[in-house]
Amino acid sequence: MAKMANVPDKTKMPLWIPAFCYALMGPACAINAVFIALAIPAMAGHGIGGLIAAGAIGAVAGLLPALWLARKIHEGLKDDH
Repeated sequence: MAKMANVPDKTKMPLWIPAFCYALMGPACAINAVFIALAIPAMAGHGIGGLIAAGAIGAVAGLLPALWLARKIHEGLKDDH
């Protein structure tokens, strides 16, 4: 029987794929958030604590692209345009 092209694969994603993707995306988003905080003059009054908070928020925001990338890797990185 032929496999349908539009049917998603129902296998469970291994834990190492999202962990690896977050290891890439988490620090990257945290660093970007700190650079954005450095560029905003209103953040100057918050000092080092503000930079740490911006980095933490960026690291949490890094979950979204990490999960997206993990899902794409698990699907096989196919481009159907």
